[in-house]
Amino acid sequence: MAVKTALSPRAVTEQSRERLWDAVTLLALTALATALRVYGLAWGLPDASKVHSYHPDEITVLAPTLAMNLFAGEMNPHFFNYGSLFLYAVYFARLIAEGYGWLDLTPLLRALSQAGWLGVALSPTALHEFAKLHLFARGLTVACGVATVWLVFFWARRVYGRGAATLAAFLLASFPLHVQHSHFATVDVPLALLTTLALYLAVTAEDNGRRMAMASFVAGLATAVKYSVAPALWLTLLLLWTWRISFRLRLRRLVALTALMAAGFLLGCPYAVLDFPSFWRDFYWETFVHSRIGHGYVFANTGNGHWFHLSVNLPAAIGLPALAAALLGGIAVALGAIGNPNGLVRRTAVVTLVFALAYFVPLGFAQVRFARYLMPLLPVAALWAGALWAMLAQRPGKLVAIGRWLWRMALIAVALFTFLCGIATAHLFAPPDPRDATAEWFRAFAEKWRTQTSERMAGAEQLIVALHDLPWFYTPPICPLNGGKKTESAFWSWQMTAPVRFVFIGDSLDDLLRARPHLFIASDYEYGDRLRLRLRDSQLLYRWLARFPSRTFRKDPTLPLLGKPFRWSPKPLPHDMRYVNPTVKVFLLRDGENERLGER
Repeated sequence: MAVKTALSPRAVTEQSRERLWDAVTLLALTALATALRVYGLAWGLPDASKVHSYHPDEITVLAPTLAMNLFAGEMNPHFFNYGSLFLYAVYFARLIAEGYGWLDLTPLLRALSQAGWLGVALSPTALHEFAKLHLFARGLTVACGVATVWLVFFWARRVYGRGAATLAAFLLASFPLHVQHSHFATVDVPLALLTTLALYLAVTAEDNGRRMAMASFVAGLATAVKYSVAPALWLTLLLLWTWRISFRLRLRRLVALTALMAAGFLLGCPYAVLDFPSFWRDFYWETFVHSRIGHGYVFANTGNGHWFHLSVNLPAAIGLPALAAALLGGIAVALGAIGNPNGLVRRTAVVTLVFALAYFVPLGFAQVRFARYLMPLLPVAALWAGALWAMLAQRPGKLVAIGRWLWRMALIAVALFTFLCGIATAHLFAPPDPRDATAEWFRAFAEKWRTQTSERMAGAEQLIVALHDLPWFYTPPICPLNGGKKTESAFWSWQMTAPVRFVFIGDSLDDLLRARPHLFIASDYEYGDRLRLRLRDSQLLYRWLARFPSRTFRKDPTLPLLGKPFRWSPKPLPHDMRYVNPTVKVFLLRDGENERLGER
């Protein structure tokens, strides 16, 4: 029988002090991560001026939950471009909120059933409750983001020590992409949480088959949030669990890993089997079609996908200094594992390196290159950067001590710069949004225009506004039906009695001239890629528009109180990091005095 050795009073005191410091550090990191993610959480919510939020994917997540009814046995989301697990999490959060009286979606559901999105636009109560549903869903994402910071701290603490853990967690808490997307009711931050949990369980499993089974099951849950992570997780866990064992045992573990991942996936996405035709339709499109044909003009002619992620997305996602630290840390983690007797160090190196390569390499071949697709790699990047803190830790000598001090000062500087990036990112959520500023200017212009003549005051003449296409997330809220194709039928019903007439011209200058609008309004989401690609019609249109007076509404990342632009990436923010600050241009074509519109 093994005899347990009692710890000395001094050792007990030291252990208690260590735990206290860990608790204090984690509490401070939690406060920091939460503050950066809660600040501005009410940004762009539905209100009387818009039925959908300013994030184009939030309605994609929330709409299926409105049709779910656990008590009627209707839990099919009828949407499988993503997995269903986060949608279910939002639905059950909604149930709890309704049960406690914090939320009442009855007005929203009634308005939708009676008059669709137009009914919602006309119901202040429905809009208020819909905005609250967004907030509850965003709250879930905030919790997932903060929990991921915790996981990175525990992982790095166990492998590299408290200093490395503090640095790694601090960096993840401050990464601009993680801060920004933790504000959204979308799937990417929850995906990063479950992916990190699966990897952490695998690293700490050692020879514990039950813990490895848990890692496999959690990997299945991560796949039920978003499918793209499945191959990399499966390969990573397979390599770790079947290394240097007999063929028969390797085969058994392969089957067990696959079965447990499938079980986790089906728990989170059961209608992948129960409604297989719908699942396969959306899964096939997202996995095999969308990734091949691209996303319209957005990523056309952007070169090599791997280089695009490395040169555009990652510097914006975490900042150049943190990216350099993460890459250097990855090399240090790999080299430090060679011949290291510590199994946790070796397993961390294997798991993080294999996963990062298995996830990043296929990602670079896809024609859709959103920055948010890198989200599962951010905890790994933070862990690698944090591991640099432990370099030179055990080596004696005065010169080594001086070098260690300078090295850590450099890492602290990287962390502080990244923190400023996180602050600037969070500050983008503070009002005014460029779209709201545009709408405020438009209302003043419309009122001035209306009162210029008695005919206009009587409604005999309408103000005409030209847009590229249907109002969507990037359009100023001068029309409440801002869901693009999702609210198209409601828009045309609204347009019949609206005080403003909208015309949609695409990129056609001829259509613009025929419509004779007073204003032309466009966002950089509409004209940016068209002009970058030098599309002929777009160039002709904007060269012609350049003759007219215009107003530009934009918002650059800034630090609070300073008011000066703060940039952390050599290139402009990627497409899906500009949802909070699109640039909007308004061209004044006719205002009663300027009648040059007919000239070409």
